[in-house]
Amino acid sequence: MSPPLFFVMMKRPFPSLILAFLAFALGWSLVSAQEPISPTPTIDRLAPPPTVPSPTQADEGAYLYWLNCQPCHGDYGQGLTDEWRAQYPMEDQYCWNSGCHGQRPYEDGFILPTSVPAVVGDNSLARFQTVGQLYAYIRVAMPFEYPGVLPDDEYLAIAAFLMRENGLWDGTSLTDDTIYELNLRTAPTATPAVGSTPTPIPTPTVEAAPRTGGGILFVAGLFCLLLAGATWLWRRKMG
Repeated sequence: MSPPLFFVMMKRPFPSLILAFLAFALGWSLVSAQEPISPTPTIDRLAPPPTVPSPTQADEGAYLYWLNCQPCHGDYGQGLTDEWRAQYPMEDQYCWNSGCHGQRPYEDGFILPTSVPAVVGDNSLARFQTVGQLYAYIRVAMPFEYPGVLPDDEYLAIAAFLMRENGLWDGTSLTDDTIYELNLRTAPTATPAVGSTPTPIPTPTVEAAPRTGGGILFVAGLFCLLLAGATWLWRRKMG
């Protein structure tokens, strides 16, 4: 059976002191190298879009979309999907089952459709030949609960925003005089401005498990270092 560590260190304190110091230094380096894992900030997908300097017509439309269209059409135009409804408080996820938006709404309520189409993505605007047709439709039919309530310039801004999100806007402001001349099938393509589009779906973040090897080695090295130092002082005093 090997002798206890304490007696070994009493007989040979200096090598033990060196080994303990090396263990301490190695453990300290490992602990210092372990930077804390910063959690990914939670994205509030119900929050308004960020403001930008010198907003364009489409930037203004982004806010108007958030205010009037996003609750039903989704934060990036995906429509009323189950995943999007899950972002709302539980009591608001099935509004058509309640008295305010069900088949028998309250006096000031309205019936909410259970299916809302996407407005961004492949063929989402295929039903419209021109931007003017898109504008005319949302101008008389949207928002769903209060159709036609917005000023014309706000409907134009929303149309510009939808064009940009579908890569069909070249940055030129839409007007009543030009909007009917723009063909959605042949509109110029453009890259959406960074930071001005609806919040994308966040990607789940898997945090790595914390590493403990360095911490254990650090504690062991510190213990050995203290024990070796105490042994050396004791032998010096006794001898």
